[in-house]
Amino acid sequence: MLVTDVAISPLHLFPGDIDLPPFSFHASLEEQWDEEEEPEEIETVLKVVIPAYHQYLDVFSKVKEEKLLPHRACDHHIELEGLLPPVGVIYALSNHDSETLQA
Repeated sequence: MLVTDVAISPLHLFPGDIDLPPFSFHASLEEQWDEEEEPEEIETVLKVVIPAYHQYLDVFSKVKEEKLLPHRACDHHIELEGLLPPVGVIYALSNHDSETLQA
């Protein structure tokens, strides 16, 4: 595992006292990518993404892009009382706009 130092200069942006360790752990490039990733894709991403963002390479993964996050207890859900939302305009339309929609 690759250990990277984190500068303390951005900490002045946080209000009040914060309890953060002065270091951070980042996985090496090999640990960030799934085994499903193609080596050509990894090389392409390494060429396109600037070195300052290499610690976030997993964000650029095509395989992870196509997967949905797992459902959690805090997921938002809207209950609708029918199969379709009520029909009607949300805001008043001019006669011209109303006629255009009816056509």
